[in-house]
Amino acid sequence: MRHAVTAGAGPAADAHDEPAAGRYGRRRPRPGLTPAAIATAGRRLIEEEGLEALTMRAVAAELNTAPASLYRHVADRDALLLAILEQIAEGLPVKVPGRTPRARLRRRWLSAHAYMADHVWVLHILIRGEMVAETAFAFTDACLADFLAAGLSPARAMRAFNGCWHLTIGELLDSHPLQSPRQPTQRQQAVARIAPDRLPALARVAAAQPPGGRRRDEFPGVLDVLLSGLLAEGHDGA
Repeated sequence: MRHAVTAGAGPAADAHDEPAAGRYGRRRPRPGLTPAAIATAGRRLIEEEGLEALTMRAVAAELNTAPASLYRHVADRDALLLAILEQIAEGLPVKVPGRTPRARLRRRWLSAHAYMADHVWVLHILIRGEMVAETAFAFTDACLADFLAAGLSPARAMRAFNGCWHLTIGELLDSHPLQSPRQPTQRQQAVARIAPDRLPALARVAAAQPPGGRRRDEFPGVLDVLLSGLLAEGHDGA
């Protein structure tokens, strides 16, 4: 896989380009423009204004420089987006305390869940299946090492990792929307209309949920159940 940032790519800068106006008006270009600085500016733009706000022109404005100057360091918007993903993936937990593989797995997945809850927009990129941050491989490797240490075969270790990953991203996408929805949501209204005579089990469970649509943080408990089932496979000799 190619790295996100490349040197010497993109159109040559126009000698007459003027610095773009930043948030606080027109200022001189910042010295030492680097791929890391560009990625940081793009990340800040996304987290403050949303993924749609990420354009080369907008990032140039953040850095008080001309758009053409960015192309000396970043090939295009996709390369910039991948560089931002790589930067965020560096924050995933790798080395965690724990005396047993299960303890380390539980702590690592809980930490990853909490970390990614602050970067849910990243998941909307990953589920497209087009990009992967290579800096995330250290997290994957650490998880697989603990699944293997727990006695799982390589194939089952990979299946276990995928199961935990799917649980994590599924819960985050379902429970952490990019924007706070208007209340009451269509989902809440639909659940309120469930007829017990037609859907008795669903109506019974829905009635037992917290009032006002409040959601309990059930991820730790569900993770425990999943890990128990997955790690039990490490003792059956298969």
